[in-house]
Amino acid sequence: MSEQETSVGMILGGILGGAIVLAGVVFWVHACVVADDATLGREEATVQRRNFEESASYRAGLRRDFDELMLSYAKARSDDERSAVLSVLRHRVEGAPPDAVPQDVVDFLKKNGGSK
Repeated sequence: MSEQETSVGMILGGILGGAIVLAGVVFWVHACVVADDATLGREEATVQRRNFEESASYRAGLRRDFDELMLSYAKARSDDERSAVLSVLRHRVEGAPPDAVPQDVVDFLKKNGGSK
């Protein structure tokens, strides 16, 4: 074997070896990310959601949504429209944290055949 063939073989072997090592590193990093998401990621998402639901902007937006729905109910021209608005309002109340639903909304739903 000539010296040139030996050099080319060593270069190709080095490239192949480097590619295998790189593939192993990529796989290992991906496995670490998946493990992190499966363990710490869930708790982190729970904490982020709780922080979001306790924020002033979320509470103000929720209040604004409830006010708009109650106004839509007052402006409704038919029983079908009122029923549809009540349905959406009930759905929004069920999806909101119980302590974020204003008492006037709870009273409004009780008065108009809603739950809570």
